[in-house]
Amino acid sequence: MNNRLLNYKNFSPRIADNLSMDKTSWVIGNTEINQNVSINKRVVLRGDGAEIKVGKNVIFLDRSTVHVASEMMGSYIGDNSIIGRYALVHACKIGNNVILGDQAIVMDGSNIGDNCIITANSLVPPGKSFPKNSLLSGAPAKVVGTVANSDYQKFKKEIIEKNIVKSLVRAKLEGSDPLAELGTHPWINYKKGKENIDPEAFVAPDAILRGNITVHERASLWFSTIVSAQAGGNIEIGEGSNIQDNTIINVKDGSLEIGKFVTVGHNVRLGACRIDNGCLIGMGCTIEDGAIVEENAFVGARAIVKANTIVKANTIFAGRPASYFREVKEEEAKFFKMGQKFYEKFAADYIIEFKKLNVANL
Repeated sequence: MNNRLLNYKNFSPRIADNLSMDKTSWVIGNTEINQNVSINKRVVLRGDGAEIKVGKNVIFLDRSTVHVASEMMGSYIGDNSIIGRYALVHACKIGNNVILGDQAIVMDGSNIGDNCIITANSLVPPGKSFPKNSLLSGAPAKVVGTVANSDYQKFKKEIIEKNIVKSLVRAKLEGSDPLAELGTHPWINYKKGKENIDPEAFVAPDAILRGNITVHERASLWFSTIVSAQAGGNIEIGEGSNIQDNTIINVKDGSLEIGKFVTVGHNVRLGACRIDNGCLIGMGCTIEDGAIVEENAFVGARAIVKANTIVKANTIFAGRPASYFREVKEEEAKFFKMGQKFYEKFAADYIIEFKKLNVANL
């Protein structure tokens, strides 16, 4: 049995016949997978609350992530759909025969109709619904065309075949929003440094830690994360802060300071920057070297915060490149804080689950 089919509390993954799953990936908890599903490298399906349901013949490409909104909202992926490289499905519904391009994100409460194509690097914000046979593109995503049922095979070939790099569903390898590193190089070859991990912190067993790293109490580093500094660099993650699945932190010989009670979403890329107490870094963001995110600020999903940008306290920055959007509302701040507290509870729960398996918490 694959030891990365992981129970969570009273839930065990429910797996139908002919699952092809790479040994580096995780299927967790309240997750149901139908026949003939393919899960590539460093994929995370984390059903630690509401359910994840995956239809027949679904393909998950490298470093894709599926998660739920605690016990409030699950994730549903229809038959024959393809989830692209470093793409994210979060507490939403994906229809049949949908292709989610590389690094695209579909957020909470959204509903994608059958036979839709979502182009690479696109963002479907919370609560959006799109009809079947829509071509969706942009951040935020909009309908930019229609898709014939026969187009599915064309886009399927383009997203799967390695020798195809120019396509609406493929992220570019270079430029302002390039495809994330899908493997573990060069970090896996870096030297380990001084690690100071609080016993009340959760570090997923497959997280790659390199360099000098301090992780404070009730903080958490989730599955398939990379947290890396080279000689001379330092990383500090404050009390109660969480670094979610498939996030890549690469400070080289610089420093990263993450304050207390910070949420860093799934599939984020961080350089040598500073993130102050109480911030929320949205899913799929990139924050470059020298940027500062001040206390209780919010960076919107799929934003790119350019080098040396200052995100002022209690503001929302969004866009590519990110710029001032508006002030954070009081009710939003309370909601963000609730999400951060959920992660403190998740961390405590996972420490217990892994102790049951006699897996050391790093």
